[in-house]
Amino acid sequence: MPINENDARLLKQPFGTLVPDKQVTKRKVASVLKGVKQVIAVGDATTERLVSFGIKPDIAVIDGKERRSKRSYSASYSAKELHCINPAGTISKEAVQVLQDALRMPSPVRVLVDGEEDMLALPLFTMAPEGSAVLYGQPLEGLVIVKITSAKQKQAKDLMDRIGID
Repeated sequence: MPINENDARLLKQPFGTLVPDKQVTKRKVASVLKGVKQVIAVGDATTERLVSFGIKPDIAVIDGKERRSKRSYSASYSAKELHCINPAGTISKEAVQVLQDALRMPSPVRVLVDGEEDMLALPLFTMAPEGSAVLYGQPLEGLVIVKITSAKQKQAKDLMDRIGID
């Protein structure tokens, strides 16, 4: 189900800590991720950046695009692959099911999205185990790191309820 303009604006606000592009370094990211249960990357550039830092995400959700343009993907590492369809501006039931499957599988897992992965961080905030971290790019600003707590899970669930996503 497509999301209305007001909710889309709300969703564009960082859900966690925004690290400005100029401050995203291997040392900074590694220190923030120290001790997390699972590292979940949403987005091709985010995944590629983590891999370039020597951090292999437990789960990577990618669509082969960056800001809606096809991109070459150089962050190759061995991972089980799952596939789903998720049209732009939506969160499909199929994608949510595949993300649930990915969270239950031994890592690393790569979820290849036919469509767009941007919105899929939101259900991950509700489903990822407490103590995990979900990372995604904030276009033209930097990297957002969301440490999963029960409060973050509730905040994400409330937002999903508000925009009509089960």
